[in-house]
Amino acid sequence: MTSTTHDLIADLSNSRGEPGWLRERRAAAWHAYESTPVPTWSDEEWRRTDTSWVDWAGAAPATNGVEPAKLALPVEVPGASVLLRQRGTMVEVLYKSPEAMAAGVTVSSLTAAAASDAALLADHLGTDLAPPAAGKLQAMNAALWAGGAFVRIPRGAELTAPIVIVIDAAGEPIFPRTLVVAGAGSSADVLEWWRSSQEATPGFANGCVELFVGANAKLSYTHVQAWDSDVGGFLSQHARVARDAELATTNMTLGGRFHKGAISATLTGPGANVRLNGMAFLDGQQFADHHTLQDHRTTDAASDLLYVNVLDGSARSVYAGTIMVQQHAQRSNAYQQNRNLMLQRGPRADSIPRLEIMADDVRCTHGSTTSTIDPMHLYYLGSRGLGLDQARSLIVDGTFEPVLDRIPNATVRSAVRTAVRAKLHGTAA
Repeated sequence: MTSTTHDLIADLSNSRGEPGWLRERRAAAWHAYESTPVPTWSDEEWRRTDTSWVDWAGAAPATNGVEPAKLALPVEVPGASVLLRQRGTMVEVLYKSPEAMAAGVTVSSLTAAAASDAALLADHLGTDLAPPAAGKLQAMNAALWAGGAFVRIPRGAELTAPIVIVIDAAGEPIFPRTLVVAGAGSSADVLEWWRSSQEATPGFANGCVELFVGANAKLSYTHVQAWDSDVGGFLSQHARVARDAELATTNMTLGGRFHKGAISATLTGPGANVRLNGMAFLDGQQFADHHTLQDHRTTDAASDLLYVNVLDGSARSVYAGTIMVQQHAQRSNAYQQNRNLMLQRGPRADSIPRLEIMADDVRCTHGSTTSTIDPMHLYYLGSRGLGLDQARSLIVDGTFEPVLDRIPNATVRSAVRTAVRAKLHGTAA
């Protein structure tokens, strides 16, 4: 199976006309995948996560493709500046606004960008943020991704409407890959939506997102994971934020039976400011494990994290977050908060905040809360004429609202809120 997969990767890379440097990187990534041990319970990051269901030996690239435009959009996003859609290996830009064209924004598949923006891709794709050496999952994605999404916002370009990326599963294991490069002084919002249906569930998903934010740039990136309930999925999402730049990432976990996300932001220039936001709404037997890293590698930078989980049924969540301040990163300001609300006594939430501080002139704090719904809150709302379901819905809305308020773009904020309420009321997101 190993040699067959290696040959299949090479054949598919050749058939897509990928440049030599990319073919070599795929081969090197597959070698890294083969030589990297499977995660085990003894690894700190995987101590609370069962991966025995993963077919590590059977990993192979997806080869199918379905016309993206024939599927309905998962959510209405009025006034999007760009809409890119991928299903299977097929990628298409369905719409590009005059604003985006005038600003010189590039949105395409990674495959197309490997030819048109080869130098930029070679410098950013799978290099220092998510190299194959980072872990077995990162190596798997680097070797097997197909299609992919590439977004480049030129220096000084400013977009008022969001760039929307929709990734649709197509029945085979899926390996989404997204690269966003925001040039110096630019400003943009990106919304990426992963979803599947019972008719085309991939069963297994392993995605990777790389975000590069140039000096004085402002980037908002929102990720919605809405896989079908049978999907087991992984996400590696990493950002590098330069001098005086601002980044806000929001990760919404709605679907899948299993989801593990590794989210990190590396602050590399003084004045860098990062907000890491997360929401998970889990029910049934869903499991979600999020590990975050706020990596301060420069002086005078700030990061602020808020992750909120709402759990119902017998769902389980794990949150482990680390604030790391390097020895030379004086005057760092970092905050981390994890809130967990259990709608009944069946779910379980584990919260592990950590500080690794090597500098002595810093302000770093963290906090964690876990609780069930206060019966007095339900009683109060009931006394005002609300039924039990209405009262629970109101409480869930209120729990998520502080995170939603941190999404800068109103259109994106509305789309995410709609998805949360759709799950709450048992309708498709």
